[in-house]
Amino acid sequence: MKHLAWLISTTILGVPLASAAPVPENSDEFPDAMQHMVTAPEMNITSLRDPFSSYLERVASRGRTSLTENQLNLSNRDREKLEDFDLSTLNLVAIFSMGGERVAMIQDTTAKGFIVRRGNYLGKNNGKIEKITNETVFLVEQVLNPAGDIIDRQVSLTLKEVNDQ
Repeated sequence: MKHLAWLISTTILGVPLASAAPVPENSDEFPDAMQHMVTAPEMNITSLRDPFSSYLERVASRGRTSLTENQLNLSNRDREKLEDFDLSTLNLVAIFSMGGERVAMIQDTTAKGFIVRRGNYLGKNNGKIEKITNETVFLVEQVLNPAGDIIDRQVSLTLKEVNDQ
């Protein structure tokens, strides 16, 4: 057995057991290994993120949550009929002056017309009418950017020629 231990130590370490440093009899010469011991900080495992969850999904869900909170803040007002429709399904039919201000006529998918003014809301993304010109209605919508933050996006509805439809 001693020969096997000697053979293994010489092959692996390259040092025979006989030439190893002698073990001192007095244990005071050994340094105290516990004096350099570092304790790990306390960790709350529930606050750590899952390493297998998607970062993009987490950012998007955070953005959706803040958008929902923002929409709840806006929901203190009564929702208008045209907020049930997507902006791409609404048609700007006419723009005219009424009582000294510009108003627009918007047609929904059922061909029903609505008169809207500056300050009215359109579309599913809380699009608020900011300005009405001779041919265009400008809205500001709240949408999510790729980073998950809520940004204001300017959208416009323009009059279409009769022949374009």
